[in-house]
Amino acid sequence: MTITAENKNLEIICAGIIVADVFLPPMDRMPNEGELIEVDEPAHQVGGCASNTAIALSKLGKKTGIIGMVGSDAIGDQLIRLLINEKINTNAVFKTKEASTSQTIIVPIKNQDRRYIHYFGANSKISVSDLDNGLNGYLYPNNMKIFIFGGYLLMPNIDSKELAGLFKKLKEKSYIIILDIAVTSNQQGLSEKIKDVLPYVDYFFPNDDESTQITNLEKPQDQAKCFMDWGVKATAITCGTKGVLYKDQDCFYQVDPYKINFVDGSGSGDAFTAGMAIGISESWPTLNSLKFGAVLGASVCQGLGCNTTLFSRDEALNEMSKINVRSLV
Repeated sequence: MTITAENKNLEIICAGIIVADVFLPPMDRMPNEGELIEVDEPAHQVGGCASNTAIALSKLGKKTGIIGMVGSDAIGDQLIRLLINEKINTNAVFKTKEASTSQTIIVPIKNQDRRYIHYFGANSKISVSDLDNGLNGYLYPNNMKIFIFGGYLLMPNIDSKELAGLFKKLKEKSYIIILDIAVTSNQQGLSEKIKDVLPYVDYFFPNDDESTQITNLEKPQDQAKCFMDWGVKATAITCGTKGVLYKDQDCFYQVDPYKINFVDGSGSGDAFTAGMAIGISESWPTLNSLKFGAVLGASVCQGLGCNTTLFSRDEALNEMSKINVRSLV
């Protein structure tokens, strides 16, 4: 067990990928072959879907624990310390000697989407049994029992049918399950891996590019309907500058984007997930949760890194009135 901040009776548990992120400052263009381009100081942060969401939740006042895996190396130790500094329970951050800590280099080019260069590392070693052990042996949730699994499909050792079995057990214990994903450009068989788990998922939060890759459908409206057909109770598809599309059994909404001066979009989906989770945990109306999540997701795009410019709870609440939501029903 790792040294951790005291944090029992957890309100929300995040699980999934933990990554050492290196953010290059925004560049006008990619360097040519053999060319050297000078940049400002890069930013080094703890990242990955699970870490980003947990940090956002903690900053917004939620008692949060994390389940994940790092290497038995200095980078892994540093990431654990950074998470502890954010008041996150790290008792279930396991270490492996089979791989080094996962790392990502983020390359932002002005007026273009982000580019990621990713090393799977220790995240490729985490298994469903590790998730189960983390929940049962190290973390102590309160009666709220919200479980967020982030970065699914970037952990090759996570078997979809085993994960479905874990989700089924959690549903029997009255957990609310939120699923977020990340994919590489060349992955195959994604739809089956999603179909296996969605019947046990309450909320599914992919982005539009990921949804296209999974469903082979171009329009977010069609993607959302597809995910509902596969068994999920609700889905919100984040669409960058086009906002968010949300669907459940009763509602079908288009959430317009919150306007900002854009710097880097990394972590925006994770901040959206955190905002939605807070609304869900506090039984807010769906529209309020969507607006809160949309504002938070946009807020982190104003600076370099996944949480550097995250709004406070009060700031986000004050900005929610600027979000327009349209019903598509």
